[in-house]
Amino acid sequence: MRLVLAATLLLIPLMAYAQEPAPPTSTSTTPAPARPPAPATATETVDVIAVTPLHGSGLPRTHLPANVQVIDARTAPGPVTDLGALLTQGLTTLQASEAQGGLFQPDVVFRGFSASPLLGASEGLAIYVDGVRANEPFGDVMNWDSLPPGALATVNVMPGSNPMFGLNALGGAISVRTRDGFSSRGGRLAMSAGAFGRVRGDGEVGGARGPWAGFLAGSWLDEQGWRDHSPSALRRAFGRGSWRGASTMVDVAATVASNDLSGNGTAPESLLEVDRSAVFTYPDRTDHDLVSVTGRADHLFAPTLRLEAMASVRDVRLRTLNGDAADDDAGLGEDAGLLNRSRTDSVAGSAMAQLVWTRPVKGRAQHATVGLSADLSDSGFALVSEFGTLTEDRQVIGTGVLDPEASVGLDARTRTLSVFASDTIDVTRRVHLTAAARVNWSSVVLRDRLGDDLDGDHAFARLNPAAGVTWDVTDRLNLFAGLSQASRVPTPVELTCADPDDPCRLPNAFVSDPPLDMPVARTLEAGARGHASRGSWSVAAFATQVRDDLIFVSSGRLRGTGHFENVARTRRHGIEAAGDWRIAGLTVSGSYAWQAATYGADLLVPSALHPDADGGALPVEEGDTLPGVPRHVGRAMLAARPVAALDLGVQWRAQSSQMLRGDEGNRLAPVPGFMTVDAQARWRLGRRLSLVAQLVNVFDAEYATFGTLGDAGILDEPYDDEFRFVSPGAPRAAWVGLEARF
Repeated sequence: MRLVLAATLLLIPLMAYAQEPAPPTSTSTTPAPARPPAPATATETVDVIAVTPLHGSGLPRTHLPANVQVIDARTAPGPVTDLGALLTQGLTTLQASEAQGGLFQPDVVFRGFSASPLLGASEGLAIYVDGVRANEPFGDVMNWDSLPPGALATVNVMPGSNPMFGLNALGGAISVRTRDGFSSRGGRLAMSAGAFGRVRGDGEVGGARGPWAGFLAGSWLDEQGWRDHSPSALRRAFGRGSWRGASTMVDVAATVASNDLSGNGTAPESLLEVDRSAVFTYPDRTDHDLVSVTGRADHLFAPTLRLEAMASVRDVRLRTLNGDAADDDAGLGEDAGLLNRSRTDSVAGSAMAQLVWTRPVKGRAQHATVGLSADLSDSGFALVSEFGTLTEDRQVIGTGVLDPEASVGLDARTRTLSVFASDTIDVTRRVHLTAAARVNWSSVVLRDRLGDDLDGDHAFARLNPAAGVTWDVTDRLNLFAGLSQASRVPTPVELTCADPDDPCRLPNAFVSDPPLDMPVARTLEAGARGHASRGSWSVAAFATQVRDDLIFVSSGRLRGTGHFENVARTRRHGIEAAGDWRIAGLTVSGSYAWQAATYGADLLVPSALHPDADGGALPVEEGDTLPGVPRHVGRAMLAARPVAALDLGVQWRAQSSQMLRGDEGNRLAPVPGFMTVDAQARWRLGRRLSLVAQLVNVFDAEYATFGTLGDAGILDEPYDDEFRFVSPGAPRAAWVGLEARF
């Protein structure tokens, strides 16, 4: 934490050394609406999209056979507290749920596939930051709170099962590019405060002199949380040094974070009807510490031949403290609880090198990439469970007596080597053909520190291809179609929590080591996109089938207990559309997605808490809906500048109902859908100073973003028979702040 504070404080004196005043391109990390962009023209700027995780040379969006989306953090329509919040605001076919019960630990679901910080979510999205894999090695989880928001520049979202983005890209890949001193000159300081006891400060500074450039960003946030017993504190810093020569570029970047997060999870639905801020049991805290260093070098051998390389080391430490009811009171009485403490230490190293060749072939333009990558990690996990007692407000107080059967000690080592190639060639001036392939070799070695029950040696290998075509029908209309395949490897968490007869309490315990198969996804996608003088639009249809998909089955009697198992087939298919229109000081945009995420085969799943279970098992039929994925997702945004000094913004989002986790057979009423409205304003008090304000959930809607089955037996009547547990959405809240630019 001292490193984070020191790096943040360095921002203030560095402001004086910025080479020129900051243009209005700095990422807005305090509440503010998007500035209305200038009207587009028929010759609007072409987005160049990297075809691999390395943001180097790339292709125009119209050459890529998928509905690629690009998010510019500088024009985010609402508050940007972290990467997860930015994605939630900017992506079609995406929704965020708060299964963990915290604003900074969302489950991001895109096309029915999730990226979550919670062990137990079936991870199906690959996340990269500056070419470095951000999915944590122990469970492929994604900690959205790592980066300060001021470090974010752009985000490329590659939908479909794109093999060029390696393991986990079953439903898509998210590739983040951070800022540097060449493109972000000047400085910004911002402070805001308001609801939930939140106080926040952000700062960035960047500059360049000759071939050298530097950039720093820092952010701190403290809040008490809107739910009971839910304080959080975030401390994050990012820095980058750059050198650019005539044909060579070198970058070194570092990220440091020390975050203390509260996420008290789901609560009985009937309890929340009385008190929306109530929690079921507590504490539930996560301490997340990260140090990451990345080196990047590019060299241009010739105008048509370029080498791009990256190497990175990440040190991640997670500490959790979780209080919950006990399934065995161990003589402590009916108010028995468990206080679980876990520790996960991971060191991950990665390296990637690729050659990019753009020399025409027989007069036809092409963009070829060939490369290799290596990802290595060593993780240690330890758990102790302490018997405790529940207070009247369901806090678990430890007794000092440990459960000898619950202790876990596990070492996990993962190794992945990949070779990949991609080529896009112009068949004609308007038709572009793409072919790609990647081979992944992976191993997962598990060693039990306390015995040999968790020992295991697993090896996986897979060749994943892709092909597609795009057609520029006119200068303003582009059609595309593609077929792609990707796979993922079962994580150490999944491999050690796969026994249906011995459910795990995630994220805190593991059992035996049955084998699991590698999920393989195939996606077929087709669509159209275009632009007019004042706007742009896109529409796409997609269908993904996953063979041997891995799901978490709620087979235990306590909330959060279950196991992982392979399912023969699951399917996700849908249609998504988006568009925007701009005129003078007004921007209107919107998106809508219809999606269906279903089981592709009949199966019988354990479901100990389901009221319709027969002998503790629930039949699931082909076509039943996967939990946690709504059929309909929509959003709209209006940004206006009524006068020169004032920006206003309004965002609307809605989604339909979703099935409860544990109700895989779709027998129970779903979690209801909802609609929320947010608003922001920015009043420029001068050339460098602005007053900003934000109001979320304007109409104070009461809604839930996630649901599961649980046992509320520790509660008094009439709540003790409740089995529906949900994560409530945040109520109406407001923040105000000041922002200064230099």
